[in-house]
Amino acid sequence: MKPLMRVWRWVRWPVGVLVLVYIALVLYRIPTVGEKERTKDAVAYIHAQKITLSDVIGSNLPPPPNKQENDATVEGVDSNNNGIRDDVELVIFEKYPDSPRVRAAQLQYAMALQMELTKVFNSETWKAAVWKEARGYFCLDLALSLDGSNHEEDLFPSYLREIDNAVLNTIKRQNQRDEVFKKHSKSNANPSQDYCDIDLKSLSS
Repeated sequence: MKPLMRVWRWVRWPVGVLVLVYIALVLYRIPTVGEKERTKDAVAYIHAQKITLSDVIGSNLPPPPNKQENDATVEGVDSNNNGIRDDVELVIFEKYPDSPRVRAAQLQYAMALQMELTKVFNSETWKAAVWKEARGYFCLDLALSLDGSNHEEDLFPSYLREIDNAVLNTIKRQNQRDEVFKKHSKSNANPSQDYCDIDLKSLSS
């Protein structure tokens, strides 16, 4: 026994150090694994969000939100839980009551902008949100083409600015978008097809 005890006295410290190193590595990895899972879930959520036909025809339009409550946070008020802030949704319907294709594209673009403000926390989530934005961008261009709108040079940007101005209507929201871009932006490919959540050709002009 005595020889074994002597061996153990010499061995126990290196073994103890190795155990502590292993525990430290496991604890160090926990935040990384958690961040990967959180990113995976967030990216899946962003890609899954789509406007519906009910959104486009306005079958569940929200009431006008309280302005003070709505502008108190970046998120604002979304009482019908469709991913589009209530005040922005109502502005789109007020301006384009007879243009379902334009409404569909602008609602889609507005939803993407809202996700950029509220769902981005790293480069991967930013990439997913901006990809959705690009789809809305090209979908709006397609909507104007199908509606036979005259493509003057300044027409398309003005439709985009309407939504940008509606979504980014407070300094807090503008600063949030700037902060997201500075922290998380990286190169990103535009979508090559399937721009629109809704088949615009199925909607009357």
